[in-house]
Amino acid sequence: MSVPILRPGDTDDAVPRMKRVLVRELLKLGLRPVAEPVDVESKTYGSAAVNAVEKFQARKHLQVDGIVGQDTWRALGIDEPVVEEVGRVIIAPDANKAGQQIQPMTLKYVERMAAFLHRPITITTGTNHNKLTVNGNVSDHFSGHAADIGMAANGGTPDGPVGDRIMEAALVLAGVPAATARAEAQAGGLFNNTRNNMRIQCIWKTNVGGNHHDHVHVGVRPA
Repeated sequence: MSVPILRPGDTDDAVPRMKRVLVRELLKLGLRPVAEPVDVESKTYGSAAVNAVEKFQARKHLQVDGIVGQDTWRALGIDEPVVEEVGRVIIAPDANKAGQQIQPMTLKYVERMAAFLHRPITITTGTNHNKLTVNGNVSDHFSGHAADIGMAANGGTPDGPVGDRIMEAALVLAGVPAATARAEAQAGGLFNNTRNNMRIQCIWKTNVGGNHHDHVHVGVRPA
């Protein structure tokens, strides 16, 4: 799995997990008065937790900024990939229909994929897509909730390792454990996951829903 960089005021599914390990570590350090106000069930990184993180960072001789980044996650005992919120995404010409843009939640998800991969991602098809899939269902592309990441524009080949890595990133960010995400990406298929109130559909190396051998499809819409 991966963990995000958490900043004061953020709301994320990872916040309760961070708070639980934070409280545990604070108690080990004898900082019970700092730990007690932390609401470990809340998904919002609020003021009590920020204060607690800052006290923890000071004790661990880390930069005291209240931001839970790679160093702080590791000090808390969680050594998983830390994902920056934003990477570079390029929208190819004609990827979208005139006046119909990719939805912000979908674009942000692909930006996080690019940050995870430490490389730009080019979206080759956004809203410029048929309304219906080959199965007769309304495509997520039609509402701006999907992006196709073509291999030719991203330095890959059909069913190749570049697509595997892009698919793996999409699955990890959807909450799939890293080893499972890698295996699923290499095998290919259609996978639906739910995380942070989003339904995330990832398709690669399959003819389910159409030919997905030359591009990774990522659909992100409200759950």
